[in-house]
Amino acid sequence: MLNKASLAIKYLLFVFNLIIFLSGILLLFVGLSIRNVYIQYEQFLTEHYFTVPSILIIVGFTVLTVSFFGCCGTLKENNCMMITFGFLLASCFIMEIVGGLAGFILLEKTHSVVTSKLHETMMFYNKTTHITHIWDGLQTSLHCCGAEKLDDWYPILEDKLPMSCCESYDGEIDHQNCTASEPTVYRQPCYVSLSKIVKENASTLSGVTIGIAFLQLVGIMLSCSLSKSIQKSYKQV
Repeated sequence: MLNKASLAIKYLLFVFNLIIFLSGILLLFVGLSIRNVYIQYEQFLTEHYFTVPSILIIVGFTVLTVSFFGCCGTLKENNCMMITFGFLLASCFIMEIVGGLAGFILLEKTHSVVTSKLHETMMFYNKTTHITHIWDGLQTSLHCCGAEKLDDWYPILEDKLPMSCCESYDGEIDHQNCTASEPTVYRQPCYVSLSKIVKENASTLSGVTIGIAFLQLVGIMLSCSLSKSIQKSYKQV
């Protein structure tokens, strides 16, 4: 039989498990949302930007499973299940810390990665239909033009700009009827607009992941305390 202090830990851990369950749902939501955002710009990012949200999704599913062991172990006062809960939660904690740190590293590399990919892909404009549509969609939706400056298009399109570089235009979007002298031409470089989106999502990913990781650290400590209390109660019996 557990003493009053151990019972307090037991019910506190049960409530905490409900919080952990919700954190698992949050991890899934954030991971899926950020992955969907990155997919829209996958041509301008490296595979590493998809690895971190994928880790978050995996950890989210794992956390949901872990919370089940935690709830069962807490209510049944099963020491084996509590040890399993603590071990799995610790594994999730490590994965979340790694994912959060990886997010911060990607955050620092965003400018160079995005700029490099923009320059790399724009060389295929009007040569590959897929890339042409992607660039037109990017410039139209983000109101930007060129990788680092609109002049980036001149060597590629013979001193012309894509129609998607102008806010309003006549004719088809794939025709180069937009010029730098047009009052509606977008002056903002695409690396600025795209980097901002990627950085905001990377920051959210890292912040949520590390925040939840330290929340789960409390759960690990509570599970260890309850496990010790259960062992002591067995010895007294």
